[in-house]
Amino acid sequence: MTLSFEMSNRECTWVILLTEGGGGEFDMPLDRHTLLKMTLSRALSMVPREQIVAVVERAQYRCWNGTLALLPNDNVIVHPCHRGSAVKVLLAVLAILERDPWARIIAMPSHHYVGNETALANSLLDATTPTAQTRNKLALIGIKPEAADTETGYIVPGRWFEDGTRSVQRIVKPSSNMAARELVGRGALWDSSIVAARALVLMGVLRACMPDLVDQMETVLARSDRGDVRPRALSQLYSRLPSVELSHVMAQVAEAECRVITSRSCGWSNLASARRTIGAGRLSVGAIAATV
Repeated sequence: MTLSFEMSNRECTWVILLTEGGGGEFDMPLDRHTLLKMTLSRALSMVPREQIVAVVERAQYRCWNGTLALLPNDNVIVHPCHRGSAVKVLLAVLAILERDPWARIIAMPSHHYVGNETALANSLLDATTPTAQTRNKLALIGIKPEAADTETGYIVPGRWFEDGTRSVQRIVKPSSNMAARELVGRGALWDSSIVAARALVLMGVLRACMPDLVDQMETVLARSDRGDVRPRALSQLYSRLPSVELSHVMAQVAEAECRVITSRSCGWSNLASARRTIGAGRLSVGAIAATV
């Protein structure tokens, strides 16, 4: 699969905030509003609020509405139910493309704790600055592991390029502690699930990996452009959609379509897993809140 698009001097960066939902392990003892505020602040350090889009499940809308009040109403996209992060990103990218056909996208989950926001923000700016290697590719943010962890995905990097990025050999989630230790020993990076790309490039990858789903979503959005019709149409569509995670899509195209940027040391932690949540809890909620 080879995707190529010409540059435009009108490119602007948009940030997609992927709020958590779906219950289960994501019902964390740590204050999720605090984490979302941190993610929102991170986004605001990069782009104006008009270029930040948040995707929220309908059942969670009241829960998140206060935290997201800073954003324009049209920038909070409410979808019917959890169908995986790839579907969230698809819905958000289609909404952004309606307003800005030349957009660059950076998609960020809202359950990350970061100790050094400036360090991560600088790495995100690297990801959104086109280079010869990333102009028509997906740029992933990799984190140097602090330990072997079976609850986090890994990016296995390949060759270096002159712009400081690396190719991606594969994206994998280890099945055992031994497998995780082997990955760390080989120089694999934690997968932060942060993805940056030109919107058209990201749409091309989504379409190549899940063509029927993309066609159905585009058809429903085109036929339900009235605000009072769209929620019902989306509910009908979501009732028959599979659940697709963005990590699964990235794993399919890793070698052909991805580049990885190693983040500056930033004290990153993925709080979506129970064990890492408990560990981060020792930092104290007060300490985290002080960064917001």
